[in-house]
Amino acid sequence: MKRQLNDRKTYLYGRLSNEDAKHGDSYSIVNQRKILAQYAEENGLKNWEFIYDDGFSGGDWERPAFKKMIEEVEQGLVSTIVVKDLSRFGRGYLQSGIYQEILFPKMDVRLISIHENLDTDEGENDFTPMINFFNEWFLKSTSQKIRAVKQNKGKSGERLAVIPIYGYRKITEGSTALEIDEESAVIVRRIFQMCTEGIGATVIARQLMSEGILNPSAYKYEKGIMTKQRPMKDPYLWNATTIHKILDAPEYLGMTVNFKTWSKSYKDPKCRWNAPENRMVFENTHPAIIDEGTWAIVRKMRQTKRRAPRYGEVGLFTGLVYCSDCNAKLYYLTRKLTSKAGERYEGAYSCSEYRKTTQYQQSRLCTCHYITETSLSEIVLDNLRQVLSAAKAYERDFAHMVMEQSEIEQKKDISAKKRLLTQKRKRVAELDNLFEKVYEDNASGKLSNERFVKMSAKYEQEQVDVRTEVEELEAIITGQESRMGNVSKFLDIVRKYTDIQEINPAIANEFIDRIIIHEPEKARGGRIQKVEIIYNGVGAVDLAQLGNTTSTTKSAMGA
Repeated sequence: MKRQLNDRKTYLYGRLSNEDAKHGDSYSIVNQRKILAQYAEENGLKNWEFIYDDGFSGGDWERPAFKKMIEEVEQGLVSTIVVKDLSRFGRGYLQSGIYQEILFPKMDVRLISIHENLDTDEGENDFTPMINFFNEWFLKSTSQKIRAVKQNKGKSGERLAVIPIYGYRKITEGSTALEIDEESAVIVRRIFQMCTEGIGATVIARQLMSEGILNPSAYKYEKGIMTKQRPMKDPYLWNATTIHKILDAPEYLGMTVNFKTWSKSYKDPKCRWNAPENRMVFENTHPAIIDEGTWAIVRKMRQTKRRAPRYGEVGLFTGLVYCSDCNAKLYYLTRKLTSKAGERYEGAYSCSEYRKTTQYQQSRLCTCHYITETSLSEIVLDNLRQVLSAAKAYERDFAHMVMEQSEIEQKKDISAKKRLLTQKRKRVAELDNLFEKVYEDNASGKLSNERFVKMSAKYEQEQVDVRTEVEELEAIITGQESRMGNVSKFLDIVRKYTDIQEINPAIANEFIDRIIIHEPEKARGGRIQKVEIIYNGVGAVDLAQLGNTTSTTKSAMGA
């Protein structure tokens, strides 16, 4: 006799995957509910509840409704589970068997599958394991087909991500084409702007939280961009990780990045990050939210950790200031000064190597190269304003002078590096010949196997090291040779500004490549300190030489 325990629940369980949804209404959640409810009423099942997982694969055993049902089974709260067919329960031979043949009998749970005419109250069904096997085989076959389709689409440049990145939305439902979602794009632009101003990711996150701005997941769920959402405690919770992901996403430049993640198999759907060289990037696939200039500044600023000091704020030139003697970065430090006027913080830069000592001797590795931020700001602002003024007034002369100056400086350096590159390439060829000779000596018996292994390992390692050096030299030479073409980019940035009254991290990083601080010298009871400012794309600008150039040009015109 069929039993129904009234003090325990009966669950009518439905499931629909994204792939099943393509097959029509017969698989729909509504249709499953209708079939299950009709069966429950006709067979006298009481105290029933319909639950379902929409958009979940049968191979995913972390489905929310399914997990809730299994937890209640383990607590002894469930008497019966009814499914339309066993594939709705799940597509996994081993996992299905654990539930159906071990857990359910142990907890006295009755399992009914309508289409397979399965009812565990009527005894074991020898075909159940076969049905589960074929359900898993179907999942495996479907997974292979989907992977093949995605590989073809991804390699052709079609965007693979189902959910648009924060700041975008699909032009039409079902389309992969994106358009800017202005409401969220405003937040993206603001995050990038705050980063260029020297504000750290944690501070940005706190600011967005304090203003009650929905985080990306909560926003996309509220706007219907994302229909499935994991439980979220606080929809306004932002953290540094979320900010970093936004700042590192090339999609904001209008690019599509495919194959960012991968999974081992349909049985292990956990996403793993793909190595950058295994990804495929396609440019100009959708409108850009962030311009290349802002992107470059953010990339540069993120190369240096911007930690707030004990007192005051992060240094204005953090990551830009270098020592003239040891080429190390200068650390930013602050101290609190108290006077009758009140408290104030004074920031300064000091060589990072100065604070270190050698391993065996208590001696400094470098001198201090100390300079206050106030003094450095005045020097940089004054020089930058002069450079901007000269570049605007005499664009052609400025470009000509920078090109000549860069050419003189770089020709020597490039020549030396090219000579070194030639030597390294010659050594690579020599190592190839040596390896062949060692192999021939070993084959002829002139060289023992033990000696061959040691020598070949040594040559192989040297070859790897030399080839790495060759690649690095080639990259440096290419970068230096193309630097002369960056003058026009520098002038484009100059045209953006009418007059700069105050320096800030965004302006500093947009114009300046590095600032070189020399050790101060005593002169006539005072202190003289040399500061070199290297500008992005144009190097150090000799204002005196530019003045001579412009004077010569004016004289020639007057004649």
